[in-house]
Amino acid sequence: MAAEIVHIEFRSANFARTTEFYARLFDWRTEQNASASYMKLSGGALSGGWVRADLVQAPGPIAYLAVDDLPAKLAEVERAGGRILVQKLPFAGGGEIGLFADPDGNIMGLWHRKDGVASAAPPATTTPTSTASAAAKSTAPVEKPAGKAPAKPAPAAKAASAAKKPAKKK
Repeated sequence: MAAEIVHIEFRSANFARTTEFYARLFDWRTEQNASASYMKLSGGALSGGWVRADLVQAPGPIAYLAVDDLPAKLAEVERAGGRILVQKLPFAGGGEIGLFADPDGNIMGLWHRKDGVASAAPPATTTPTSTASAAAKSTAPVEKPAGKAPAKPAPAAKAASAAKKPAKKK
């Protein structure tokens, strides 16, 4: 069965402006979380929301696909040429998610429900646990992988030691 998009997140530089815009056009209602970093779309069949723009590194919306086995699907992503950004992160009241970049640099999310059923959408009252914020803190900016081989970040130890070496004298 083809994976379905079960949740989508957008960025917003101004929650009040975003709320007014979508309320006027589509009669959508939103709710902000306590830390004012996430605003969810309330009501309706779609599970989605907006992340404060200064917390997001994704260049566009993040669509979340339901999967039965998160670690196995992330391994498939890597074998297919994608780059893993977040291995596993709790999804408030609804399981766990992982984030990856495809070979073109698009960021996608994978969502695994606690009960293991991938086909059902997350509850409308559920919001990610600072998904984009955690992705922003745990990843470097997305770069497009070269060729078909999976792009892997440089080991931290090598990068750190290279930065500490003094310049050669001529």
